[in-house]
Amino acid sequence: MSGLICLQGGHEFTADCRQMDTDVLALVGAGRVAILAGAARLGSDFAGASNRATRHYTGLGASVSTIPDPRDDAAATLAGLTDNISLLVLPGGSPASLRAVLSGAVEDRVIELHAAGMAISGASAGAMVLCERMVRPGDRSTSADIVDGLSLVDGLALPHWSPGSDRGWPVPDDLDLWGLPECGGVIVDGGNTSAVGRGEPARRRNGQWQLIERARRG
Repeated sequence: MSGLICLQGGHEFTADCRQMDTDVLALVGAGRVAILAGAARLGSDFAGASNRATRHYTGLGASVSTIPDPRDDAAATLAGLTDNISLLVLPGGSPASLRAVLSGAVEDRVIELHAAGMAISGASAGAMVLCERMVRPGDRSTSADIVDGLSLVDGLALPHWSPGSDRGWPVPDDLDLWGLPECGGVIVDGGNTSAVGRGEPARRRNGQWQLIERARRG
């Protein structure tokens, strides 16, 4: 059975995200949290993002490890993606960089582990790449375009979202969207979806936006 997916809107690893990530850890259960900060630039940015994530999840009581950057050592990355990972965390940064990191053998391994039950939590760029389609922002010379994501979740994620905001991205009118507020998001677990964290995440289906309900607590 595939693991759950948590799509987060960003501003990750801050105090306002603690309850959300605690809730996700409770759903995932005991096990190891692994960090793959592939949306960060190679080198000091990758190390900094990994360290921030490690401090955050260690503070929540989790056992945490950092996956090496495949741009530096692809073999070490694959060796770090072990069967005992309960939750893989993909921090934000550059969607294009993260999509490039999650390609080839690394992409195949992540999809394999998820199909076997590993949960994945992606924030901002991390949420974007988990979806069927994703925005690849342009630079000064090119405009943003829509490319394939990992297709672990249907539709396309809009991070840092509030009602009425689309950041000017070229999003097709017929594409399902996830509106993800900062420090909030949605849990996708099989055919069930529920809001988590702060704000009011929403989903656009058939051109209509609808707020995502929170799971009822027993």
